[in-house]
Amino acid sequence: MRLRGEIHFDAALSEAEIEVAGRVYGRPMPRLAYLPCGGTLRHAPPLLKRGVEHLVAVDLSRASLTVGLTRNVPEALWSKLSVHHADVRSVSEFLPGGGVRFAFLGGNSLGDITDIEGHVAFITSLAAALAPGGVLVFDYVGERYPPDGADAATEWPETYHGDDGDVPVVDRRTRQVRPVPGTAMSILRFTSEVIDAQTGNPIVEEHAYDKLIVPDSLLIQQFAEAGLELTNAGRVADLSPYHRERIRRRGDLGMLGKPDCFYRAVRI
Repeated sequence: MRLRGEIHFDAALSEAEIEVAGRVYGRPMPRLAYLPCGGTLRHAPPLLKRGVEHLVAVDLSRASLTVGLTRNVPEALWSKLSVHHADVRSVSEFLPGGGVRFAFLGGNSLGDITDIEGHVAFITSLAAALAPGGVLVFDYVGERYPPDGADAATEWPETYHGDDGDVPVVDRRTRQVRPVPGTAMSILRFTSEVIDAQTGNPIVEEHAYDKLIVPDSLLIQQFAEAGLELTNAGRVADLSPYHRERIRRRGDLGMLGKPDCFYRAVRI
């Protein structure tokens, strides 16, 4: 979280994402909303700005929630938040019995659980959080993989905010996809390394994490089995002037190197 371009503290990007989410939702924001996998709470202020009166945010990372409260959410808004360090599968612990009318899942978080049974259970828990007719909006790269040779490896200049001042660095990333045997799904292995632009020495050692890639046809089926009607609302660049300009000006397709789509899932 020390890179200048770190999205966790990019208020303009977060505002634009919630603007798209509101358009995809297609209704006035309800009084109560839900932010599963809320992370650094970067989407909380724009949701509250758009009419949500109380927001329930849940994440497994206590550190992310703590940093988010101190850096992303003004203290004047804290009374409008219920922040829970908890598992999103424990819906009854933090949401009313009738569910919510609107939930937003950002950051490509749908792909975070790469175990297939866990992924299906995650979708089931998202459905359980919604009232009948309630809507989940989320962003997802999904089947925009496998990456071709042009973006399987990327690097670009960045600034690292070190303890002793700012350091010019290179943000180097790789992406590889492998199939999940016996399924139409695949796993994206994403690596990141930050090196000193002058010396070539590592500032942040190479580290990796995985994302589950599910083609839309199968994703629609998985959501239907959980009682949700899923629609792909389109590429974010087609829905957001901000994102179109960001991509044109910076070539920024986000950490995964492919354009996100926004999805709308309605509890039947």
